[in-house]
Amino acid sequence: MPARRAVRGQRDSQAMSKTFETSRSVQIVRDPRLKPGELGAKTIAVRDRRRSHRRAADITVFVYGHGPGMEPFHEEAHTLRVNANGGLLRLGAPVHKGQRLWLTNKLTQTEQECCVVFVGQRHARMLEAGVAFPAPNPDFWQLPTPPEVGSAA
Repeated sequence: MPARRAVRGQRDSQAMSKTFETSRSVQIVRDPRLKPGELGAKTIAVRDRRRSHRRAADITVFVYGHGPGMEPFHEEAHTLRVNANGGLLRLGAPVHKGQRLWLTNKLTQTEQECCVVFVGQRHARMLEAGVAFPAPNPDFWQLPTPPEVGSAA
């Protein structure tokens, strides 16, 4: 039993060390004494993990799903940000990570299945929910220039 605690303690300290180093690198980058474009010696490069470029867009969508008791729900919602792989919605319905939803673009009446991958802050009666498509579909949003597919800049 003591050996397990030692291993767990070691993992916890490694995680804390990574967290400390990341927060320290942010402090170094934001240091007002540095000249523009100059970075501190211990800065950690953080890679953008998004699969496609995000764009701010207010697009009306109808959201269909099932609530906690499997009762169906639907609501009209709006996007905050979109990309080829999904988007960030402001919803009134309580959703949870991993939940399957169907979106219908109000303008084009096209449908798209998605999965909730992020549940964010509540604002009054609304919450932010990030959704991901099973496969990239930049045309779903019908923007003048569709969001790029590929690595984000």
